[in-house]
Amino acid sequence: MPKIWVFPGSFDPVTRGHEDLIRRAAALCDQLYVAALINPDKHGFLPMQKRISLLKEVCADLPNAVVECHNGLLADYARMRQADAVVRGVRSASEMETELPWASFNKMLYDRFEVVYLPARPELRDVSSSMVRQLAAFGGDITPFLPERCAETVKEYMAHRV
Repeated sequence: MPKIWVFPGSFDPVTRGHEDLIRRAAALCDQLYVAALINPDKHGFLPMQKRISLLKEVCADLPNAVVECHNGLLADYARMRQADAVVRGVRSASEMETELPWASFNKMLYDRFEVVYLPARPELRDVSSSMVRQLAAFGGDITPFLPERCAETVKEYMAHRV
């Protein structure tokens, strides 16, 4: 029976940390769904279509990775894809404390819901999409934190916001 995993996120924008987690997760399962989820609590910076396009570029060389958008509950998406597990990257103990209640909540919504936690690599631990957006807004160099095409796109979007 194939292992089907889901890696969810807003990916706004896709960071090198996301890319690393996608690659590591894809190596551990048979099918990986990279799900760009719409979060009603977050106002998006990049349009969802652009995020999907960038994610597809990041995943282009991963034959077992499929990029999709989902507007709904993660548990419903996992059920729809008949996923065995959801992959979550964790950067700190406090982030783990935030993740655990969500895992329990999602388990109540979908009884097959399991979570695989992958720790962030030390060199990527402090990278977040929100920090990258703020750095870009002030004209800082974002290239060390984003895949090349993603950095170009963020710079283009920032130039049009000014």
